Amino acid sequence: MKSLTIVSTYGPRYWPLPIQKSLDTTESNWPGHAKVLVYPDDMTQTVAKDRFEYYDLCKEQPSLKAFIERHANNPKLQRLGMKDYQFEYDAIRFSYKVFACIDAYQKTKPDMLWYLDADIITFEPIPMTWLEHIIPDQAFTSYLGRPKKGFSETGYYAFNTAHEYADEFFKRWQQYYDDDLFYNIQKGFLNTFPRAGYTDSFTFDAVRLEMEQAGKIQNEDLNDGRFGGMRKARHPFINSELGQYMDHLKGFDRKDAMKSKKIDLTTKQTHAYWKDLK
Repeated sequence: MKSLTIVSTYGPRYWPLPIQKSLDTTESNWPGHAKVLVYPDDMTQTVAKDRFEYYDLCKEQPSLKAFIERHANNPKLQRLGMKDYQFEYDAIRFSYKVFACIDAYQKTKPDMLWYLDADIITFEPIPMTWLEHIIPDQAFTSYLGRPKKGFSETGYYAFNTAHEYADEFFKRWQQYYDDDLFYNIQKGFLNTFPRAGYTDSFTFDAVRLEMEQAGKIQNEDLNDGRFGGMRKARHPFINSELGQYMDHLKGFDRKDAMKSKKIDLTTKQTHAYWKDLK
């Protein structure tokens, strides 16, 4: 059986809900042999679980702390609370999940690593066969591409960390922060990017595309139209195969309702969870 690590990180804004429910359903519905590494901003906001390990990410990854301090007053970056806030340029806020993945990979070196935002609810037990289907051996990463928006949705990504180029991928991803290479991601970058951006979505896509173009990795885009023929869904997570087992409560309104909305669902998901959407 393949070894599996699940990673999540969160700030205090949505504690206790939906974070506690996300952690509880990860514990109850993901394979029992999986390791779960969690990186809260506030180390007092944890839920005791036998297989959960909690870490202070800035202590574990000094490079992240250095990145945050280096750009604390950077006028080129956006931050929550700014007038006309543009999240695409908030490199600091979205750097935590990158370093959480890097740290979990370094600590556990699993066969598979799955990152889940802490507002993802797992409503059905997930079998290993399905996880292996989502990220088959020939692929390095599984993700939700959104080419028209110009960046992937990264509330989720999964990695085949037994892949021969796994080390190179994670080292290169960190380099985008250590060496401030995120500034390179402008319109036309890698002959692909339709817009500029500095979040984890953009740096993930940049490293993925660099290594695809070099012929080193191939990847699985779960939003390529394979599931119900959908490609343009407003909520690609629940309209992909991921919606067979999970819901992603992205945005304020879904968190308040503790469920995605009826208007979000445009594919035919058959699980009873989806029958009473409002």
